[in-house]
Amino acid sequence: MPGDQLDVDELCILSGLLSPPTMDTLEAMEEMADSWSWLKPALPELRMLGLPVLRHEYQRLFTDEACPARESAWSDQVMAGGTHNLLVLYRQAGIALQGRAPDSLAMQLIYAAWYLEQDLPNSPYGWRDLWEHLCGWVPRFARCLQEKAALEIYRALGRRLEELFTPCESGA
Repeated sequence: MPGDQLDVDELCILSGLLSPPTMDTLEAMEEMADSWSWLKPALPELRMLGLPVLRHEYQRLFTDEACPARESAWSDQVMAGGTHNLLVLYRQAGIALQGRAPDSLAMQLIYAAWYLEQDLPNSPYGWRDLWEHLCGWVPRFARCLQEKAALEIYRALGRRLEELFTPCESGA
């Protein structure tokens, strides 16, 4: 099945890294690095620079839009046919926006994690649509992060997103 290498916990971690950093972000990354080795190379830099620098880089990349983490910036077709439909999907899944745009990658990853957690992959047509839709734009966003991020954590995030969502870009 497409996307079978995806893990619910990792999708939530990726979504969290696409959210504004908080005091808990650095501590959480320290704890998660044991299980998610792709985070480890970023930890020394984060320890040295700290939360203010991480927040500034987040602002520059995502809020100031060096690499907008919203589907509408990368694709003409927003998942589910548009913002209203995304809101309906999230509401049905019991997912709150928490100040995020409906087409944000953070929200779409949370929705994908929910979808996987519900064991809905047994309905392959729905999962295939979701998977292919993410693969249609996430690799371009991921490459932008790798090119424009000043901090290793966001370059690592870009590499991991590209690794996870490129397989179907080439038809795999």
